[in-house]
Amino acid sequence: MQKKHFYLANKIAETRKFKVRSQGGESKIPQRNREEHADFIKGQYEKVINDALGLQDMLTGPEETVADGVYLDVDVVKGLIPKSLDTKNGVQILKVSEEETDIVTIYVKKEKRDWLPDKVDKYIHEETITGRPKYEDLIAPINDILPADIKSLYEPYNTFEGLPQKTPLLFELWINKRYDYSIDVISQTLDEQNIECNIENRLQFDDVDVFLIKTTKETLDTLPTYLGYIEGIRRYHQPSILTETHETNREWNALLRDEISFIDGSLRVGILDSGVNNAHELLSPILPDDKMDSAIGVLDNIDHGDHGTGMAGLALLGDLTELAYRSGMNLNISHSLASVKIIENGHETDSDFYGSVIEEGIDKAQDMGAVIDCMAVTDEDTFNNSPTSSSAALDESIYHGGACDRLVLVSAGNIETSDVDYNNYLDSCKASAILSPSQAWNALTVGAYTEKAITSNRDQHPLAAPGGISPLSRSTYSWVNANWRVKPEIVMEGGNVTYSPAYGVSTDPDLSVITTSQDLSQPLIDFNATSAATALATNLAAKIKEANPDLSVLSVRALLVHSAEWTSEMNKLGKAEDIMPLCGYGVPNEAVATFSSEKCATFVFENEIVPFIEGSSSNNIYNEMHYYDLPWPSELLEAMHDENVTMRITLSYYVKPAPGRGGRNNKYRYPSATLYFDIKKSTETEKEFLARCNKNDEEDNSSKSRNATKLWNVGIERRKNGTVQSDWITCTAQELAECGKIVVCPSCGWWKERKLKNVDNKIKYSLVVSIKSEQTEIYQAVETAIKNRIGITIANI
Repeated sequence: MQKKHFYLANKIAETRKFKVRSQGGESKIPQRNREEHADFIKGQYEKVINDALGLQDMLTGPEETVADGVYLDVDVVKGLIPKSLDTKNGVQILKVSEEETDIVTIYVKKEKRDWLPDKVDKYIHEETITGRPKYEDLIAPINDILPADIKSLYEPYNTFEGLPQKTPLLFELWINKRYDYSIDVISQTLDEQNIECNIENRLQFDDVDVFLIKTTKETLDTLPTYLGYIEGIRRYHQPSILTETHETNREWNALLRDEISFIDGSLRVGILDSGVNNAHELLSPILPDDKMDSAIGVLDNIDHGDHGTGMAGLALLGDLTELAYRSGMNLNISHSLASVKIIENGHETDSDFYGSVIEEGIDKAQDMGAVIDCMAVTDEDTFNNSPTSSSAALDESIYHGGACDRLVLVSAGNIETSDVDYNNYLDSCKASAILSPSQAWNALTVGAYTEKAITSNRDQHPLAAPGGISPLSRSTYSWVNANWRVKPEIVMEGGNVTYSPAYGVSTDPDLSVITTSQDLSQPLIDFNATSAATALATNLAAKIKEANPDLSVLSVRALLVHSAEWTSEMNKLGKAEDIMPLCGYGVPNEAVATFSSEKCATFVFENEIVPFIEGSSSNNIYNEMHYYDLPWPSELLEAMHDENVTMRITLSYYVKPAPGRGGRNNKYRYPSATLYFDIKKSTETEKEFLARCNKNDEEDNSSKSRNATKLWNVGIERRKNGTVQSDWITCTAQELAECGKIVVCPSCGWWKERKLKNVDNKIKYSLVVSIKSEQTEIYQAVETAIKNRIGITIANI
């Protein structure tokens, strides 16, 4: 029997004042020969400044707008970037490049050129009250000071030389928004340098604006001379979509038409793609013309590329193969669609900045009633784990000014069949990084796996075993620091490929899913890869929301991940650190995501936390954490003795992005603020647990309680770096009887450094907790515990 999840909103949470415990392990300031080091740093700084100003005087004419400062590269001991390299009023960090050391590109205004020499002099001659050299934390970590040029600002830095010298190309220009930021100065400078730019068509974030410009490498080479506060310059890649079209069985369409019933419902799903042919008889009942729109400059909203219509069919109906072979079993559809065209095959997108297209597309979809959006349009950018203008725009749109009322599922990107290594296809999956904008923190990124391994073509054999990663799916295995975030978070069916010596690697209709086609003469087509997977994940998200209409999209997102599991084939890949870059948390389970059951009881909490308050110094301090003492079926769990049970916890929230400055390379400066969870161990008291998590609850320094890192399957460090975090422990029921206490705590983010009156300073989140037993029915005991605590009775179906 299906059971309702226990939706408790914020009824259990206790707000407690929070002070973070020292994490330890920070790098130590290097010991330097004080006078020698000071003389070297001061000499290097003055030489670089003088050379840069001399070059500026030589290149600029009397009537030209010129930068009001110069760029420098500061070589710093890794992990010891001084905060005072960023003064906010004339000296500012623009970029951090992670090499063997940290290379920090800064901008120094001319009027502040004496900023560092003054501090170097005090470093030599003055000491703090503790006997340390003054400004030691600034001067000692610096290894060297070097001139910065266009290559310091260009990303990836080693590709600038390969650009054609005089060919006009599209670039993204990232400009830091300091206190004296002037859009007029930027516009005037670009005009004077003959750089094409539609100033109004820019992406705007709190800390940076991103402009789409058209110019040559030759002009870019001297741009830092004329324009200050450039954070980065990148090639702009126009988006592309990967589609495959094969012969299909037209007779299925008539069969399917009679099996589908459309029920009026309020839930609408947005398809952000190449448009949809809403004349298709399987789509027309739920996609009227007034729910079709475009975010690009084309004349119609219809799909001409056979991608958006395929996505719409899967998001609405699921894989039609399953329905086609279960004739006589009616499919009731209670959600509808909206379509926003964000790409057109053959359409020139020079004037369509993809980040702004994403923002407009999501806005238009929501205006038409969509709260869940599906997007399988990627560009060719990978940029390791750093944000692009597209992924940052996606994050900003999902955050939606703090409303956090949008769920966007985005594809990880596809591997071309020609790039699949047929000897060991996982090698090509590992080598192919996910494509922008799928690295977005707030989006739920979907990769592909497959259960399809039987083909009618005897001459070709499938590469992936059932339950394995699809050979067409990209991963984060090649990210420099794969422990940074879990991407993709989930995987869905994306089809398999075959290999034969005669034909090489190819897709196969037998190993694909079936969906609607924009070509009405052949109304069904086979479809595959991460596009198909993303559309199917969207279909599941809609089912979760339909079954649980009171839940926010943050909880829908959480339940998709919370219900996911690794297949036996995925478990063969090794430990979590080997599995997760390829398939995240695994394959969502529809039954577990939509409902609880007698042996699996799920709590859902929705709350908001204020992470920071103003402190006595320039930085803010931590404010509060939430403590959940759950209505726990302790007596039943104790009576179950050694029966194995599993407890799973998932935390889902959104961040406001800061893609500028150090945020592109620093997981603590891109998000506004971060959250993490922890649970009480069976072997510690409540006081020990709270003291371990919160310095404000510490009664003395004698507590030896530590986090039970070995209990978790994913691991504390790996899970906590994303905005959807999930982990689980399996233990005896008697042990779990003591584990019904959870904390949700804030952690680092750029809000901590900002004046709180200028930021939202509030994080909405969803916390999902479940207990799963192997033999004993547990749901009724949980319901009784909740009723005894807060008087809520859950209506079941």
